[in-house]
Amino acid sequence: MRKEDAPDAICVWDTETGGVEITRDRIFTAYAMIRSITGETLAEQSWVLNPGVPMSPEAAAINGLTDDFIQENGIPARKGINEIYMFLSNAVRAGIPLVGYNTPFDLGILSHEVRRHFGFDMWDTIGHRAQFFDPFVYDVGNVIKRRGNRKLMTVAGQHYGIPIDPARLHEAQYDVEVTNHLAWKMLKQSPWTLAEMQPLQVQWRKAYADNLTKYFASVGKTDEKTGLAIVVDPSFPWNREGETA
Repeated sequence: MRKEDAPDAICVWDTETGGVEITRDRIFTAYAMIRSITGETLAEQSWVLNPGVPMSPEAAAINGLTDDFIQENGIPARKGINEIYMFLSNAVRAGIPLVGYNTPFDLGILSHEVRRHFGFDMWDTIGHRAQFFDPFVYDVGNVIKRRGNRKLMTVAGQHYGIPIDPARLHEAQYDVEVTNHLAWKMLKQSPWTLAEMQPLQVQWRKAYADNLTKYFASVGKTDEKTGLAIVVDPSFPWNREGETA
């Protein structure tokens, strides 16, 4: 990407949640920042939310959050969801792209929470106006046959030379810092402009999902809870099906 085509700033964000079910689980922490191409932090905010439901043991083992911490430090979920939404919405109105690693998950769960608490479709206010960039989708779209996992810290540290602090894994703020470095590196190296990558990311995400679905079928891997075949969601920037107030 030519320097004159690069965005002046990007809005990078991440959540830590109580699970991976977008329609059922809740956001417990989040962090968002706007970082300029020169490395200046233009805005940032962090959140601890108390959604009124316990953290699952599986999620707690990954993110290190406890119910006691959430009870002592969390703000009401409705207030936190509104603030996260407004931070992203203000960035979009300012023409700043939204960036997240595996962003369909975070956008999807936030969209469900916005609809649940406030009754409107986030697509109408953010989705069709924003430009999105997902380093995960960019990586799977351009480095198709690399062995190993595609977790943020693996991709950033092992394949893009970004230093990783193992002690800070699964902190929303640290995930955002790493994603920011990774995103700028990819954007500066990319032969496409951000506008050109909007439809390309849709294609890359779908190709990745289709290939992974076929792979799971070929090895007989099924959903542990249902026993059914695993179908990887191909949606980008997020899956809007099944959203209910």
